[in-house]
Amino acid sequence: MNVEEDPEPVWLETVTIGGFRVWHIIAICLGISLSILIMVCCCIRFRIPRTKQEIEADYQRKQITKKFREKLQQIKNSDMDEMDLQKAIAHIQADYLSAQNSCGTSDADNATKDPYGSLKFKSNIQVPA
Repeated sequence: MNVEEDPEPVWLETVTIGGFRVWHIIAICLGISLSILIMVCCCIRFRIPRTKQEIEADYQRKQITKKFREKLQQIKNSDMDEMDLQKAIAHIQADYLSAQNSCGTSDADNATKDPYGSLKFKSNIQVPA
């Protein structure tokens, strides 16, 4: 009984480097390549085309966040111990309103005298009194 083997799988079973078979080497290379591809895709931020409105909205968000961060830096460290987001927003709004009232409350004057620049945001967070 002479059973002929299929010639294709024979080369896959050939022992090569370090006792590994060819299919082991192929699987290891594919696994490493896939891992590198996944890491590159996760670490590099690819630019996805967006609309002009989305770009402008992101820019506006960044500007508001930047000004908010600057105002948070002005809060004393001792006040920050019990501070959370709602209290921080209330504190900054109170500062903004007091500065706005001290400058004069007309909207025409606020455009030129606004000490907080364009730090105008609407919040639907309810602050306890």
